[in-house]
This record gives sequence, structure tokens and C-alpha cells, in this order.
Amino acid sequence: MRLIALLFSALMLALPVKAGESLPLKCELLETPDQFWFYREQMVYQSEQFAIFHNFKGRVVTQVDVKTNELIRTTYLGDSYTPKYQILMGRCPTIAHVLEMWQLDDVPMDN
Repeated sequence: MRLIALLFSALMLALPVKAGESLPLKCELLETPDQFWFYREQMVYQSEQFAIFHNFKGRVVTQVDVKTNELIRTTYLGDSYTPKYQILMGRCPTIAHVLEMWQLDDVPMDN
């Protein structure tokens, strides 16, 4: 049993772990209890003021103001669907922290 624990510990130390690798951005809507989770792979743009996420092949675009934590989510279902737009408002209270953790993933670590 000790040998298994020792091997597991050694394996965990050998695997590179990134600070924000699996850390999602959690956002909530203002008018409903619904929540959205965003992952680094969904971010298509980031500046000092904004972060922009997309999913569903760009049919859903979410803009988050990094300074105010405000979220605007726009959905467009068109082409093979009857065109319909949906705009939702919300907040992402941890946006600055999550973006910082994602940026730390790009910093090379000494081995």
C-alpha cells in the first residue's frame, strides 16, 4: 500500500500542472438563475478592457467587460433555422482572476 502511495506521489510531481488549465470562467445571468461556464479554448479575443468568447461555431458570442464584470451574450440562429436573435445580460465576478490564471499557463516554468 505504501509503495502505491509513493508511486502515485512521484507521478503527481512529475506531471506538469498549469495554474489555470482547467479553471473555467463562471458567469451568471441577471434576470434568471442560469449560469454559463466558459473555458480558455472558447476565448477568441482579449484586451485590457474586454474578453470575447464564442461557441456553436460562432453563433453564440459573449463579450465580458473585464473592468465592470458585465456580460453580454448574443445568440443568432439563422441559415437552416428561422432567424432569431437572443441577447442576455449577466455578470462574471471572477473574470480578472480567471484571465490572470490563464495567462500564467503561458509562462514557462523551470523543471
